Amino acid sequence: MIVAAVVIVMAIATIVEKIHGTTFVSTKIYSTWWFSAIWGILAIASIARIITSGMQKTLTVLTLHISFVVILAGALTTHLTSKKGYLHLRCGETARLYTEQSSNGDMRTATLPFSVKLNDFNIKNYEGTTTHSDYASHLTFSTDGGSTNKTVSMNNIAVVEGYRFYQTSFDRDMKGSILTVTYDPYGTGITYIGYGLLIVSAILLLVLRTPRIKQLYRQLNGSRVLAIGCLVLMTAITFAKTPVMAREDAEKAERKLIVYNGRVCPLNTLAHDFCLKITGKTSYKGLSAEQLLLSLPMAPEEWSEKPLLKIKNKALKERLGIKTDLACIKDFYENDGRYKLDILLNEQMNKAEDDQDKKLVRSIYDVDEQISLVNAAVTGKLIEPYKGNNPPSETHISAEILYNQLPLTVVGAFMILIGILIIVIAEIIRKKGFAVKLGILLIISAFQLAVFILRWYISGNIPLSNGYETMAFVSLSTSLLTLLAIWMLRKQTFVCNTVTIGGLMIAGLTLLVAHLSEMSPQITSLMPVLHSPWLTTHVSLIMISYSLFAFMAVIAGVDLVKKDTRLDALNRLMLYPAEIFLTIGIFLGAIWANQSWGTYWSWDPKEVWALISMLIYCIPFHTESLPFMKKAKVMDWYLIMAFLSILMTYFGVNYLLGGMHSYAGN
Repeated sequence: MIVAAVVIVMAIATIVEKIHGTTFVSTKIYSTWWFSAIWGILAIASIARIITSGMQKTLTVLTLHISFVVILAGALTTHLTSKKGYLHLRCGETARLYTEQSSNGDMRTATLPFSVKLNDFNIKNYEGTTTHSDYASHLTFSTDGGSTNKTVSMNNIAVVEGYRFYQTSFDRDMKGSILTVTYDPYGTGITYIGYGLLIVSAILLLVLRTPRIKQLYRQLNGSRVLAIGCLVLMTAITFAKTPVMAREDAEKAERKLIVYNGRVCPLNTLAHDFCLKITGKTSYKGLSAEQLLLSLPMAPEEWSEKPLLKIKNKALKERLGIKTDLACIKDFYENDGRYKLDILLNEQMNKAEDDQDKKLVRSIYDVDEQISLVNAAVTGKLIEPYKGNNPPSETHISAEILYNQLPLTVVGAFMILIGILIIVIAEIIRKKGFAVKLGILLIISAFQLAVFILRWYISGNIPLSNGYETMAFVSLSTSLLTLLAIWMLRKQTFVCNTVTIGGLMIAGLTLLVAHLSEMSPQITSLMPVLHSPWLTTHVSLIMISYSLFAFMAVIAGVDLVKKDTRLDALNRLMLYPAEIFLTIGIFLGAIWANQSWGTYWSWDPKEVWALISMLIYCIPFHTESLPFMKKAKVMDWYLIMAFLSILMTYFGVNYLLGGMHSYAGN
């Protein structure tokens, strides 16, 4: 009941924040005595459970529960004793005073026990671009013991006499810097001890296995493969009259280096994205993407009469009188030269909007962006030549061109199709059924892993920084988990087939969603704050947990129909690594946040919903106090409904609630 109350309060708080803002929810909910009291009651209940349940017999389980109590104690200590504020310095300026912010949002002037001088502030850009890769403040700290020079940049903090300084922002003229100042002498240390206990006990829980895990293994005739695997995972006829650039010339130009999306890349990447954005495909009526992009400036008037623009919204097509799949630029202008989209937008703004109207307005903006891109291409403003002195290697250029040609959407659809047909194949070729499944999964997993590594090589950063990349990683994780699971379950045909179908369906759908939704597959430069070693483990562990939770929801659905005890055992077994990966991922993210923003928990909607999901999925473990969770049917329905919290954490927060973790703007 206490866990349920905490979950409900936090869920409501995220909605309140969307309506009334972050400051309101912080002062009215997160910083109130009664919110702290709820967590205090939960901590007391956990201690009582530790004493009365007899979990002292299993050291890993005992340590795991104690770690949560320690983490809550650390959070309370931070809440009561820490300080946080902001220090604004201009170059050459020395200060002792900073603005301190209380838990209820009030500001007051406070004094540092030493002085701080800003010697210089500079911004580092990605080579050959104007995109920022880091911000750095060069400071001198003068204490009673003398002066020390330190540089504060993104993910690189300075610690002086217990005060921690973080790079937060800067003045527009780049002559001033804004630093976050925190002082938490006790809370952070206690909390980190809790994190350490949690991570160590969680890993040992998977490796050493509790009596309950051993029982589930026996039900599946399992082996150590799952535990080991989980740890490894942690580590041109139509245009005869229109001037068109020759294909040979376009192919020569595809390797030309340009600055696009804040990074240096071959023109092929821009052409690929441009053609896909404008026409909905990566080629256009026999022309390559490069031919289309480079041919537009050759005859703008003639190209304005060619059907180029893909319009998805049927209502917009009807309003414009367009009856074909592609529209011409001239279709968007009246005879007197007026821009039709401006007229339509003004009409929509002057009427009450329903959902259809909102979709129409969004489509107007999308098409206007398409037209702007075409105009930029026609005038030559879209292409910015690279003028740097350190160009990417020829191998790097070839790798990016290869990546742009990969049919990832087709692969996603293929995985779904194979998922549907795999049971038929296995039944027709009974003796070779497992070999067929294993071979297909090996090919798919190897292809996805190669694509992941290729994108990593091209971008220079592990591809886990936006919505598209994390969805693609979920697909990859699911394929690898499916491969691992069917090897472990190879002697149990029905369970093996169920896992194979579910895994391929999840992996395929996830890949399709990544490509067909509003998520952008474009490779971009990393924001400065994402240059952190914590990114890899934090995001990858959480994405793997999402894959496992999706697996469990699918298997639960099958179990409701087939009622097989092995499926129930498989779900209960997978719950351990899924919950552990999610939990460790959350708290590693907290450490990263403390290194970047000066606070390990800020009650951002994504953080809150991740915590909600963690609490929801911890409930099925407590079958002794919740005996109804022992029933397979109850467990199946619970896992299906619990997956809604994962969908809310990933999609709902991104597109409905927002916050600093939201990918919706990418």
